[in-house]
Amino acid sequence: MDHERFPDHEDPEVLCRRARRGDRDSFNRLVRLFQPKVFKLVLSILRHREDALDAVQETFMKVYSGLNSYQEGKGFEAWLLRIAKNVAIDHYRYEHAKRRWRREKESLSSVESSLASPANDPAQKEMRHLVEKALSRLADKQRLVFLLRYLQGYSFEEIAAIMGLATGTVKSLHFKALEKMKMFIKESLETGGQP
Repeated sequence: MDHERFPDHEDPEVLCRRARRGDRDSFNRLVRLFQPKVFKLVLSILRHREDALDAVQETFMKVYSGLNSYQEGKGFEAWLLRIAKNVAIDHYRYEHAKRRWRREKESLSSVESSLASPANDPAQKEMRHLVEKALSRLADKQRLVFLLRYLQGYSFEEIAAIMGLATGTVKSLHFKALEKMKMFIKESLETGGQP
């Protein structure tokens, strides 16, 4: 339990109880006590100092507004770090969605300009069509893993964080997506473009 590791004047349970009653000094002491751990955790997820600082601030705002939902004796530190982890993951998803949107917008512009070009290779067009068809036949999660991996260039760990899944699950979805894509394209090529 938290109170076994902290002196009485720094016991998170006691500080939390006081902060619930409006003692700002007690809440400030909680912040000073846990800010380094929260920062370390969110930085390990976000990897950018400025994003991590924003996430730390948001974490403590959520903690302050949620003090009454904390169940005393259940481990304040674990509760706090769970909030920090969720804030960091939300931040990560939001920032990556913004970046992905920018990349997709840029990619769409380059695709539009290449489609307007008279030098379109028919074989490339056919392969692109087969890949699009194969993608449309994948399960939603498999398709998302494939697109994040190959179109966006994310690592399995980054995809896992974005999707809220275990890295092993992402690797499994990736493997299944590749197998289905290969099988579909192979069958299509063997039957002259008809799957």
